[in-house]
Amino acid sequence: MGCRILIADDVGDMRYLWRMILHEDPSLEVIGEASDGSEALAAVEALRPDVLLLDLAMPGVDGLQVLRSMRAQHPQTRVVVASAFAAGRFEALVTELGAAAYFEKGNSGAELRAMVRTACYGDQARAS
Repeated sequence: MGCRILIADDVGDMRYLWRMILHEDPSLEVIGEASDGSEALAAVEALRPDVLLLDLAMPGVDGLQVLRSMRAQHPQTRVVVASAFAAGRFEALVTELGAAAYFEKGNSGAELRAMVRTACYGDQARAS
């Protein structure tokens, strides 16, 4: 059974791009999408993904609020935070809030896949 991933971003084209990038790895399966934080929390409750790929800047309930809720309500789901903000600005904060990794949106698809694999499978994923 592969790693089950939920994608949460308010930009539909970004969700599509991430889905295509993750689809290149047969061990990664995108099981759903959410366009805002409220949808993300509801989808995590319904789908129980292994990993939530989460944008920080979303309308309504933002990524930081989702991350706080995830830590309390769904600690078994690992979170990879994705943002257009440079890592130095938020990486320490999201790590403190329980994120497994911080992905800068301008980085490569290979890096995104590697971060999601590591969040899902741990350090042994780096070898594959």
